[in-house]
Amino acid sequence: MAARHTPHTMDHRLLKAVSTGDAGLLEGVLGLQSSATAEQGEKRCLIKGVTAEGSSALHIAASCGYLELVKIVCTQDISLIKARNNLLDTPLICAARAGHVDVADYLMQCAMDEQEDLRARNLDGETAMHEAVRNGHVLILQRLMSWDSGLAAVVDENGVSPLYLAVASNRADMVKILIGESSNSATPESYSGPDGQTALHAAVYVSAEISKSLQRWKPTLARAVDRYGRTALHYAALAKDLEPVKCLLANSLLAYIPDNEGLYPVHISAISGNVSVVCKFMEICLNYDELLDNKRRNILHCAVEHGRVQTVWHICRTPKSVRMMNARDEGNTPLHLAVKHGRAMIFSFLMIDTGVNLDVINNEGLTPLDVAFNKLHNNYTFSSFTNTSIITCLTLCEASGSPCHQARNLAGNWCSEEKKESGSHGNVSQSILYISIFNVIGSLAAASTPPGGYVGEGKDAGKPALGGRTGFWIFMIANSMSFYLSTISIFVFVFTRLTRHRRFYLILSAALVFRSSLTLDPANSWVDESIIFWLVSNLAFPICLRVAMQLWTSKHPWQDISKTVAQVILLVYVVRASIISLQSLVKSVLPGRQEAFSWTGCVIQGDAVLLYPT
Repeated sequence: MAARHTPHTMDHRLLKAVSTGDAGLLEGVLGLQSSATAEQGEKRCLIKGVTAEGSSALHIAASCGYLELVKIVCTQDISLIKARNNLLDTPLICAARAGHVDVADYLMQCAMDEQEDLRARNLDGETAMHEAVRNGHVLILQRLMSWDSGLAAVVDENGVSPLYLAVASNRADMVKILIGESSNSATPESYSGPDGQTALHAAVYVSAEISKSLQRWKPTLARAVDRYGRTALHYAALAKDLEPVKCLLANSLLAYIPDNEGLYPVHISAISGNVSVVCKFMEICLNYDELLDNKRRNILHCAVEHGRVQTVWHICRTPKSVRMMNARDEGNTPLHLAVKHGRAMIFSFLMIDTGVNLDVINNEGLTPLDVAFNKLHNNYTFSSFTNTSIITCLTLCEASGSPCHQARNLAGNWCSEEKKESGSHGNVSQSILYISIFNVIGSLAAASTPPGGYVGEGKDAGKPALGGRTGFWIFMIANSMSFYLSTISIFVFVFTRLTRHRRFYLILSAALVFRSSLTLDPANSWVDESIIFWLVSNLAFPICLRVAMQLWTSKHPWQDISKTVAQVILLVYVVRASIISLQSLVKSVLPGRQEAFSWTGCVIQGDAVLLYPT
């Protein structure tokens, strides 16, 4: 690549004159005030000098907007109007970039007189019209269109037209000038953009008004696709504004044009999570449940995979969601994807629908329960507590594993995995056991010695001094929960030694220990309390609904009474713990509020938490 800089040959006085706009100095440098012809001819050679950037005196004067100096230089050497600097800018491009209308108009007139092309492009392939549009100079754009309207069809190195730049800049006034009154002179170059886009692709992002103007100007733009096979409707589905989508869907056939990946506009809206746009497509595309991309994904697959909670909720409420619930893409159902990606809330929405089959086998021979256990074995951290909760929910809803997966486990996979991870299991197990025992001992000691001691005088002598009666009950509830949870954790730890699913029960015991530690400081743990509140929304309701459906459809419901009672007891405990967690959350978010927040027999008033039977 050649060096960009050139030797500086411009006389210092000439540079000073064109930079400061001193016409007298310029005339003196050029010898216009001298009567000696030889001296005058010698000084006129100075006008050919350039700066280190290759700019001539005309470039500098045009950039600064000195019309008088521009006329003087052009009178002395008209050939400078086609001079190029190191960036291949002409004086006209410099004037258009700076927005000097009078200078640009004079240079265009000189160029036309000399039969010079106004479509000269710089190093980036941009013309004077590109620079005028990019910098928002409407008057220069008008003058350029009046001198040569063909400039609108000249694109830069990236295939970007002036119209695309005007649309991307949200300049409706410039768009009106460029598109004119008719579409007869429109060519593909006059509305092209990068990557094969058109100006309409950009318009759906920025302005519904510009989008409508372009569709009236060139109706075929709505069907034009870019290099990815996407129409303007695909890009409108990404935007949050519903108006461009409504405008484009005047032609409903546009909704059935897939891109190179097979994604329809409704898939794009589901991926981006625009609920209002998804609902609009559902109204127009009556067979939206049949639209599949190249991976055989429907819109529910896309929404689940990208974690669009609100979109999944609205899709699940539609009558046609039943068909999509159990549909497989390249093997996975939406429930498989929710478990695979750990989408807890989406998993809950899918579980609420009793039409969802929990035992569908994907191409790898795995049911959702198998996917959850595999993920648990690959993610041995406390963050897998969410996955543990999903496994609990699937197990209580009587989801089963696939025979193929069980056969692989019997083939020796479990043995190899247990040998590989026995060391980490042992270290974590010991830590959980020590913490559990410490919490149990600490809870027993705290029960007999409440923090703050006792009041030693007056009628309250011998009573706990921890914030009075209210504070004492808060302490007792927190201490009791810590004791019970730690005790349960110890039993779960013992059971862990007797089962193959060690990860599941080990993480469950870790979660109980973590929860028991949080109850020791109920006032400052509202963020972590949200874990328990999450459980009630993702475990309790789906389990209750499915257990009720099982008892309703069972021919012998009395045979399942013991199991149902055990599940109800577990759910009551989870719900009760979640209520306490919600109270701690509200009390932490609204400290010092002397207002009562009541819910199912629980009251928060000021800094006190009261529980009473309803």
